[in-house]
Amino acid sequence: MAIESNVTKEQVDYYTGLGFWDKWTFCDYIKRWAAAFPEKEALIDSKTRLTWSQYGMMMDRMALNFLELGIKRDDLVVTQIPNCVEAIIAEFALARIGACVVPLAMQWREHELNYVLGQTESPAVIVAKEYAGFNYVNMMKGLQSKHARLKNIIVLGEDVPEGTVSCKKLWDNKLEQKYDADYLDKNFKIDANDVLTMCFTSGTEADPKGCPRTHNHWKVFERSAFLHHLMENVHDKVVMALPWINLFGQSVGVLSMAMVGGTLILLDGFSPAVMAQTISKEKATLYAGVPAMHIALLNYPELDKYDLSSLRVVASGGAPCPTAVIKQMMAKFGCLVWNGFGSNEGHLNVTEVGLAPELVSTTIGTPQLYSQTKIVDENNNTLGAGKVGEFCQRAPFIISGYYKRPDLNAQKWDKDGFYHTGDACYLDENGFYHFSTRLKDIIIRGGMNISAEEVEFLLYKNPKVQNVAVVGMPDAKLGEKCCAYIEVKPGETIALADVQAFMEKENVAKYKWPERVEIIKQLPRTPTGKILKYVLRDDIAKKLKEKK
Repeated sequence: MAIESNVTKEQVDYYTGLGFWDKWTFCDYIKRWAAAFPEKEALIDSKTRLTWSQYGMMMDRMALNFLELGIKRDDLVVTQIPNCVEAIIAEFALARIGACVVPLAMQWREHELNYVLGQTESPAVIVAKEYAGFNYVNMMKGLQSKHARLKNIIVLGEDVPEGTVSCKKLWDNKLEQKYDADYLDKNFKIDANDVLTMCFTSGTEADPKGCPRTHNHWKVFERSAFLHHLMENVHDKVVMALPWINLFGQSVGVLSMAMVGGTLILLDGFSPAVMAQTISKEKATLYAGVPAMHIALLNYPELDKYDLSSLRVVASGGAPCPTAVIKQMMAKFGCLVWNGFGSNEGHLNVTEVGLAPELVSTTIGTPQLYSQTKIVDENNNTLGAGKVGEFCQRAPFIISGYYKRPDLNAQKWDKDGFYHTGDACYLDENGFYHFSTRLKDIIIRGGMNISAEEVEFLLYKNPKVQNVAVVGMPDAKLGEKCCAYIEVKPGETIALADVQAFMEKENVAKYKWPERVEIIKQLPRTPTGKILKYVLRDDIAKKLKEKK
């Protein structure tokens, strides 16, 4: 049974007929460049450098090793590994046999993992042994007892705990010498409408949502924004500190370079020093990041020691980037700046390369190539120029529905097939879209989406909490952090340390923890009882401003 993608035969016929979707998979692209540019460098991290011929060979080798472990077509394999060459090879090795990678954030813990493992029924996970002081193997072994289908825990490195599988031993196991060269092609037919990735996103709902993206979804996404507007090409060297696990990292680095035969340089997390050194050493042509990264790089005290003149463009996203920062990058790096707007579901709008800094910082571009967009009011009526409403889009690069969530699909896709993003935008008289605010209740902390509702649901489990509302509070470095407004039960008290200890006990990813607690006698509400979160956002913003 194929992985549920919600793609219909009518969609396949329609988009294929228009030329948006075709037969090529990303595995085909890798094989193409392995033949065309065998000695050209393709993948680089701090320990490993692979040429295109090695990329193709390792994709096949790991695919065969996965098969011998018992991983099969349509299996969903959860990964929790940082940016590294092994992560990218694992993604395409799974695709080679018709399986699918489920890449999760390193920050997620048992609370999030338990849900995803239950929904995907993963037979295997690939994890780092330890990372940032946390033991992932112990966590996975604990979860294994709750998930009967989870048979194999594959661990990066060679010296791995008993009962797990060494990824290094699989990497070194030359199974391609045991099988005929055409074994995979003959026995594992894959299709461009197979699901390539299952990224999970957090939004207004309490549980993460799986976004099944096919090869064809991804290819149109790449062609529209990254090959057309950003003009990524075979000569590009992309240096990427963004996590490989979600839409921005996949699209600007992993998949774009696979499509065009360029070079991807992976950094394990962002450091302005390492970024500057890498751009200079590797003669990188493009780097991508959120505004906080750009600001840190510009303010790096030793930046002038490094030659960044190889950069042709900086790709920015995740949040609006101030005009002054864009002007500084253009002057300091001698490059252009591009701004992207989108989500794991695949909605998309980007600026063209070469626009004035003011347009890059304040708009998300003109109507996107290959798509139809409308701005609507709460009754789904289309609004004219200058009117703020919800950004809705229909396109061959947007997923056709969430994984195993027909309830949400009915809410998020209207009868005409438009995806309702939950983002408030408007179209100006010159044809540019502007992002106004989020209709959906999420907090973006350093580029990581946090569902306010999820955090609230957790805090309601605390016996001291009567009512709670979680909002984003401004933060100069990360954009936003979680602030919890709490009504405590009679006779109780609660402090930030108590809340954070509770979140730790619940095994919740640390980036979701409230970083400020405000005790409030009564949460502000509408006559119908809905909490007025804008009042709370204004209150915390004012308090932070007064503190300065």
